Amino acid sequence: MKCSKRIAFIGDSLTEYFDWQSRFPEYDVMNLGIAGETVEGLLGRIDRIISSIKNPDCIFLMTGINNIAMEDFDILESYKKIVSELSSKFKDAVIVVQSILPVNLHWIDSGVIKAINRKLKDIAYEFNAEYLDVFSFFVNAHGRSEDSYLLDDGVHLSDAGYDVWAKVVEGFLNYCCKSISSNLSSSSRE
Repeated sequence: MKCSKRIAFIGDSLTEYFDWQSRFPEYDVMNLGIAGETVEGLLGRIDRIISSIKNPDCIFLMTGINNIAMEDFDILESYKKIVSELSSKFKDAVIVVQSILPVNLHWIDSGVIKAINRKLKDIAYEFNAEYLDVFSFFVNAHGRSEDSYLLDDGVHLSDAGYDVWAKVVEGFLNYCCKSISSNLSSSSRE
């Protein structure tokens, strides 16, 4: 893993609606989120995504909530194809599969999202990608979504929610850079 300076965020409206570049000014950031997009929609534009990203160090992927909101839980094969394509095209980049966030929709049980997230973690590891659990930062002690992190629609994020997500991403980036620096300094002593 190398210390990331060129990063891309791929996903749906949750990704699109945040100014990742302003939040991470020390990075060259691409926001490739599209509102309303499903996992299959993202898979359908994967070739355009791949051609638009130049020499990425780190690619953050979060998609699936639009499928789940429509009670379409059969997303894993398409998701696997996305991660496979990104991993094969960007061998030097760190691919980061982010967990799907909880929602506050009465017809969606958070257990369903947790189960899908466990499978996403397996997919990440299958393709030597990283898995970033953002879900657990969005639930309270009772395992329900933290309402202050969501807008009234129960899906989209408030400013507080984006702040939490961005801090999780920042922690991941800092960990990657510390690990790399530590490995470089220990190998230079040998």
